[in-house]
Amino acid sequence: MAIQPPGSYPQGNRKGKAKKKTGQDSFARKEWYNLRSPSIFPSNINGKTLVSKATGKNAHMRAIGRRYDVNHADLTKNNDVAHRKFIFKIGDVKGADCIGFFDGMELTSDKHKAMIKKWHSLIEAQKDIVAKDQSVFRVFVMAVTKRPHGYTKKTCYVKHSDEKRIRKIMFDVIEEELGGRSVDDIMSKLSNETVGKRIEELGSEIFPLQNCCVRKVKTIKSYQTATITQQDEVKAAAD
Repeated sequence: MAIQPPGSYPQGNRKGKAKKKTGQDSFARKEWYNLRSPSIFPSNINGKTLVSKATGKNAHMRAIGRRYDVNHADLTKNNDVAHRKFIFKIGDVKGADCIGFFDGMELTSDKHKAMIKKWHSLIEAQKDIVAKDQSVFRVFVMAVTKRPHGYTKKTCYVKHSDEKRIRKIMFDVIEEELGGRSVDDIMSKLSNETVGKRIEELGSEIFPLQNCCVRKVKTIKSYQTATITQQDEVKAAAD
């Protein structure tokens, strides 16, 4: 086959060639919105989120429904509670602020795994509660048996009958402390670990307990709306 001189090769179909795209900044077509958590926490602006620009008065509504979690230490500026994180869901947008509603709580995985001990009994319970605004939350609690003073056996297991009695106490404490209360009160009690302390106090009368806490809270139904305090904070920030 003869080699053709340079420049004599047939040109390809110029119509099929893709045009070279000019460099475009994708962030130029987006807007930043603040993530505002419930006002019961000292630090309630916990970051920003991006929303694509669009024409129309409801363009900012694209952020509604997004979920984000914040470490409890970032909400309270207290590193002693860094093992817990709260989950929020954007339910409303006011100006440049996305209003986050409570959507759950859970322990960090390292804390949860560290509390479970070998040769001890793990007691767990879960119960649905109805808040004051008819929102439904599923609360998961846990407790671990504690070796009594002077106990010499290798294992520290609780009898099945005592386990059922302790679980009954868990159900009663969850309903008493969290049932029928406002969402802000529920978040406050979860922050202070009121449920876990109460379970440890009452359950230890049957068998010594340790590591009693609310492990997780899951939202089943939510009817939350922006509170007056949140609206006032947004207006003050805008002014």
